[in-house]
Amino acid sequence: MGDSADETTTVVVGGDRGIGRSLATALDQRGRRVVVLADGPVDLTDPAAVQAALVDASSPAPVTTVVLAHLDPAALRTTSLLELGEPGWDAAAERSLRAAFVVLQQAHAAVPDGARIVLVLPTVAAGGAAGLVALCTAVEGIRVMAKAVARRWGARAITVNTIEVDLAAFVLGDASGDVDAAGSVPAVSQLGTPALAPGSAVADVMGLIEVLESPAGAALTGGLLVADRGTVMQP
Repeated sequence: MGDSADETTTVVVGGDRGIGRSLATALDQRGRRVVVLADGPVDLTDPAAVQAALVDASSPAPVTTVVLAHLDPAALRTTSLLELGEPGWDAAAERSLRAAFVVLQQAHAAVPDGARIVLVLPTVAAGGAAGLVALCTAVEGIRVMAKAVARRWGARAITVNTIEVDLAAFVLGDASGDVDAAGSVPAVSQLGTPALAPGSAVADVMGLIEVLESPAGAALTGGLLVADRGTVMQP
């Protein structure tokens, strides 16, 4: 995506669907050089495949920002924990964790010092949801993983932060206002009404990414930013 004179590259992992696709489009529209990595064309659990994709993405311009907005679609199916079974649990929870681990591992080797890593996840784990234990497990596992690597990677001035959005915004991206598409979003309890007026979650996340990429953003790593207009107010 994008044909820009920008001398850096932004990689959006999971940029083929939902909020990842919307963010890739928004970045491209702002003149950024954007490369999308999607599970399928690239096996996100295969270190060699991800490494090769990041090497390709870094030519001709280095990858200075990686946005990880990927969860395996199996995690988004409402299913009783007792009915999942071992293969189902692996698909719905552990595959997303493996993909995040591999992407972070290979990104560390591929990006220069001072790069920005941003993970975009749904807020669903803050309150939990019936039938979505696997999804909540994957989200919390990835969030804790991000905090752990942020502490170690600070030696290279690489920042790693997480932005969480409403589950519907994560699944649908810019289409979150589409009534027909909303049927594909698992049902979750609403913890409260938003404190702020409604807005675009994609625009909100874009603004936060730009802050994290700015010089001021170099002071923040291992953080959790919740872009849900004050609904969850997660600490």
